[in-house]
Amino acid sequence: MRKSIVIAVSLLFVVASAFAQQRATPSNTVSVFISDAVVSYSSSSGSRLDASYGGAFDHMFNRHISAEVSLTSQPARRYFSTFVTNGQPVTSSSTVHFHPIDASISYHFLTDSRWKPYLGGGLRYLNNSVILTGGPLGNQRLTTRTVDPEISGGVVFQFRPTLGLRFDAKQIVGNSGSVLGERSFTGSVGLSFRF
Repeated sequence: MRKSIVIAVSLLFVVASAFAQQRATPSNTVSVFISDAVVSYSSSSGSRLDASYGGAFDHMFNRHISAEVSLTSQPARRYFSTFVTNGQPVTSSSTVHFHPIDASISYHFLTDSRWKPYLGGGLRYLNNSVILTGGPLGNQRLTTRTVDPEISGGVVFQFRPTLGLRFDAKQIVGNSGSVLGERSFTGSVGLSFRF
């Protein structure tokens, strides 16, 4: 028991001294990004560009570890078929917007170049509500909430110490988001401003 306490205290001093020797760098980052750009074409509506966009706030606790919270506006196409007694079913579509919130912890690899890779993991929260009107039970509101684990990774190309171009990818682990029509893999590109 006494040996375990001595080892724990020794490790605490080693870790504290390692963090104390790190130099100060800008510790907060704000990013704006676009992701999942899709170009589609139909004869009735022509060309269409669907893209997600969002923003993120990141705080560096030290040179290796950071925490990030991001919010994305993510469009999804839904198709509905209406069946009538005297004819063919009519199919229509609409675009709904999901607003997932991601919270993650990342490990940043130190390099001597302007390329700064990172790898992380966290959780994605998604709340989706659909209002059904005109049904036999009247108007109905269906709400679905999911919390899924995700892994993330990417690289930032630093133009300057305070400005970078960010390439990021996130993969949901599990499939509860697929019930809502959300993509399980997202890739994004954006600008990061450190302060």
